[in-house]
Amino acid sequence: MIDLNVLKENPELAKSLRLEISGSDLLEYSDEMVKKAVEAGKTKEAPEEYLTSEEIAKILKISLVTLWSWDKKGITIPLRIGNKKLYRRSDIEKILHEK
Repeated sequence: MIDLNVLKENPELAKSLRLEISGSDLLEYSDEMVKKAVEAGKTKEAPEEYLTSEEIAKILKISLVTLWSWDKKGITIPLRIGNKKLYRRSDIEKILHEK
């Protein structure tokens, strides 16, 4: 099977190139492209969501005092923007999966 990266690196070769492709080579190439597309789709992550103390307390079913205590112990790690505390949803998901 021909390495198509050579053609990508040298597009002038592709202009005059004639290829004869067997059905099995075409199927193999299409399978490879599908695998790459699936892998590319898996790596795209949703943007991080940030939640307030009240939202986190509600999700974890704890009081704000308990959340404050967890912050002090390092169980939860809030981000501080001015006087505002926000929590990453991904951090909270990790806590939920540890229970």
